[in-house]
Amino acid sequence: MKTKIIFVAFTLLFMSCSEEPKLILFSPESFAFSLDNGWEVNASVNAKGFAQIEKENSELYYTHLTYSVNLFTPEDSIYNADYNSIIDSTDEEIMDIQIETQLEIDNGFVKGNYTVEFIVEDKYSSTKDTLSTKFVLE
Repeated sequence: MKTKIIFVAFTLLFMSCSEEPKLILFSPESFAFSLDNGWEVNASVNAKGFAQIEKENSELYYTHLTYSVNLFTPEDSIYNADYNSIIDSTDEEIMDIQIETQLEIDNGFVKGNYTVEFIVEDKYSSTKDTLSTKFVLE
Protein backbone atom coordinates (compact mmCIF):
# COMPACT_ATOMS: atom_id res chain seq x y z
CA MET A 1 0.00 0.00 0.00
CA LYS A 2 2.83 2.40 0.92
CA THR A 3 4.56 1.65 -2.39
CA LYS A 4 1.36 2.40 -4.28
CA ILE A 5 1.01 5.80 -2.56
CA ILE A 6 4.63 6.70 -3.35
CA PHE A 7 4.13 5.63 -6.99
CA VAL A 8 0.98 7.79 -7.33
CA ALA A 9 2.73 10.79 -5.72
CA PHE A 10 5.74 10.39 -8.01
CA THR A 11 3.49 10.09 -11.08
CA LEU A 12 1.57 13.25 -10.16
CA LEU A 13 4.81 15.15 -9.57
CA PHE A 14 6.24 14.00 -12.91
CA MET A 15 3.04 14.93 -14.79
CA SER A 16 2.99 18.41 -13.28
CA CYS A 17 6.62 19.01 -14.33
CA SER A 18 6.17 17.84 -17.92
CA GLU A 19 3.42 20.27 -18.82
CA GLU A 20 2.53 20.87 -22.47
CA PRO A 21 3.49 24.33 -23.78
CA LYS A 22 0.67 26.90 -23.86
CA LEU A 23 1.35 30.18 -25.60
CA ILE A 24 0.40 33.25 -23.54
CA LEU A 25 0.62 36.88 -24.67
CA PHE A 26 1.20 39.65 -22.12
CA SER A 27 2.33 43.28 -21.66
CA PRO A 28 0.69 44.90 -24.69
CA GLU A 29 1.80 48.42 -25.62
CA SER A 30 0.94 50.80 -28.43
CA PHE A 31 1.37 54.43 -29.37
CA ALA A 32 1.22 56.63 -32.45
CA PHE A 33 3.19 59.68 -33.39
CA SER A 34 2.52 62.22 -36.06
CA LEU A 35 4.39 62.26 -39.37
CA ASP A 36 4.19 64.87 -42.14
CA ASN A 37 1.64 62.86 -44.10
CA GLY A 38 -0.01 60.73 -41.39
CA TRP A 39 0.87 58.62 -38.37
CA GLU A 40 3.32 55.92 -37.40
CA VAL A 41 1.83 53.30 -35.08
CA ASN A 42 4.15 51.17 -32.96
CA ALA A 43 2.75 48.24 -30.99
CA SER A 44 4.14 45.20 -29.22
CA VAL A 45 3.25 42.21 -27.07
CA ASN A 46 5.39 39.67 -25.28
CA ALA A 47 4.93 35.91 -25.68
CA LYS A 48 5.77 33.13 -23.24
CA GLY A 49 4.89 29.47 -22.87
CA PHE A 50 5.82 28.59 -26.45
CA ALA A 51 7.50 25.34 -27.42
CA GLN A 52 11.24 25.22 -28.00
CA ILE A 53 12.61 22.16 -29.68
CA GLU A 54 16.15 20.89 -29.58
CA LYS A 55 17.02 19.13 -32.81
CA GLU A 56 19.17 16.00 -32.83
CA ASN A 57 22.94 16.56 -32.93
CA SER A 58 22.41 20.25 -32.24
CA GLU A 59 22.82 22.22 -29.08
CA LEU A 60 20.37 24.85 -30.27
CA TYR A 61 16.77 25.50 -29.21
CA TYR A 62 14.41 26.42 -32.04
CA THR A 63 11.29 28.59 -31.83
CA HIS A 64 8.70 29.17 -34.57
CA LEU A 65 5.92 31.71 -34.03
CA THR A 66 3.68 33.32 -36.63
CA TYR A 67 1.58 36.41 -36.08
CA SER A 68 -0.94 38.66 -37.72
CA VAL A 69 -2.01 42.14 -36.67
CA ASN A 70 -5.47 43.65 -37.10
CA LEU A 71 -6.16 47.38 -36.77
CA PHE A 72 -9.60 48.50 -35.62
CA THR A 73 -10.33 52.18 -36.29
CA PRO A 74 -13.38 54.28 -35.38
CA GLU A 75 -14.62 53.74 -38.94
CA ASP A 76 -13.20 50.45 -40.20
CA SER A 77 -11.46 47.14 -39.49
CA ILE A 78 -8.19 46.37 -41.26
CA TYR A 79 -7.40 42.68 -41.05
CA ASN A 80 -3.84 41.44 -41.60
CA ALA A 81 -2.44 44.96 -41.44
CA ASP A 82 0.84 43.20 -40.67
CA TYR A 83 1.92 39.56 -40.48
CA ASN A 84 5.18 37.71 -40.16
CA SER A 85 7.03 34.73 -38.69
CA ILE A 86 9.62 34.59 -35.96
CA ILE A 87 11.94 31.67 -36.52
CA ASP A 88 14.76 31.77 -34.02
CA SER A 89 17.49 29.56 -32.63
CA THR A 90 19.42 30.13 -29.43
CA ASP A 91 21.95 28.14 -27.44
CA GLU A 92 19.77 28.42 -24.31
CA GLU A 93 16.04 28.11 -23.70
CA ILE A 94 14.42 31.55 -23.50
CA MET A 95 11.54 32.67 -21.31
CA ASP A 96 9.81 35.16 -23.63
CA ILE A 97 9.94 36.95 -26.97
CA GLN A 98 8.77 40.45 -27.85
CA ILE A 99 6.65 40.74 -30.99
CA GLU A 100 6.55 44.18 -32.57
CA THR A 101 4.70 45.85 -35.42
CA GLN A 102 5.07 49.23 -37.07
CA LEU A 103 2.25 50.55 -39.24
CA GLU A 104 2.01 53.79 -41.20
CA ILE A 105 -1.42 55.30 -41.70
CA ASP A 106 -2.18 58.40 -43.73
CA ASN A 107 -3.99 61.62 -42.82
CA GLY A 108 -7.29 60.11 -44.03
CA PHE A 109 -7.67 58.25 -40.74
CA VAL A 110 -9.92 60.07 -38.28
CA LYS A 111 -9.01 61.01 -34.74
CA GLY A 112 -10.30 58.70 -32.05
CA ASN A 113 -9.78 55.40 -30.27
CA TYR A 114 -7.93 52.62 -32.09
CA THR A 115 -7.17 49.01 -31.24
CA VAL A 116 -4.27 46.87 -32.40
CA GLU A 117 -4.93 43.14 -32.09
CA PHE A 118 -2.13 40.54 -32.16
CA ILE A 119 -2.96 36.94 -33.09
CA VAL A 120 0.05 34.70 -32.45
CA GLU A 121 0.44 30.98 -33.11
CA ASP A 122 3.17 28.66 -31.88
CA LYS A 123 3.84 26.36 -34.84
CA TYR A 124 5.54 23.69 -32.70
CA SER A 125 2.80 23.27 -30.09
CA SER A 126 -0.14 24.45 -32.26
CA THR A 127 -1.29 26.77 -29.47
CA LYS A 128 -2.60 30.24 -30.21
CA ASP A 129 -3.36 33.41 -28.24
CA THR A 130 -4.81 36.83 -29.01
CA LEU A 131 -4.23 40.12 -27.19
CA SER A 132 -5.20 43.72 -27.96
CA THR A 133 -3.85 47.12 -27.05
CA LYS A 134 -5.42 50.56 -27.49
CA PHE A 135 -4.14 53.98 -28.51
CA VAL A 136 -5.69 57.33 -29.39
CA LEU A 137 -5.12 59.53 -32.42
CA GLU A 138 -5.56 63.17 -31.38
